[in-house]
Amino acid sequence: MRMEKIVLEKVCWKVKATTAFQFLQLYYSLIHENLPFERRKNLSFERLEAQLKACHCRIMFSKAKPSVLALSIIALEIQAQKFIELTEGVECLQKHSKINGRDLTFWQELVAKCLTEYSSNKCSKPNVQKLKWIVSGRTARQLKHSYYKIAHLPTIPETGS
Repeated sequence: MRMEKIVLEKVCWKVKATTAFQFLQLYYSLIHENLPFERRKNLSFERLEAQLKACHCRIMFSKAKPSVLALSIIALEIQAQKFIELTEGVECLQKHSKINGRDLTFWQELVAKCLTEYSSNKCSKPNVQKLKWIVSGRTARQLKHSYYKIAHLPTIPETGS
């Protein structure tokens, strides 16, 4: 993480990105400005964010560097949307962020697999039934009569194509 900040500062980016979400915002803004105006609506940040949330549902993604995870998601979306003109921009971001090509490919494959499974019927998303939590007596006393709702997992919006 420290190395990523140093690299980004050396290429004159005033960056305080430390999470995958922050890197996703940064990379999206840099990529988005290179898109022709009429195609900008096709690259949705909300969709990218939902994909990141879907990845965060898997423990294995906690091992990924935030910058690599964010760039993997963006690169996959660019491939899916067939934005060939942005491929060079992704390569530039990869180079300036000093992300190894093998690492990017490895995490892209895992992200693709995760998103495929996430969107399939095999994925068990929570339903409207109440979830039962097992907590310690101390925690139960602290919570007393508080009730919390569990939010549904995010859905990934369909593309605009």
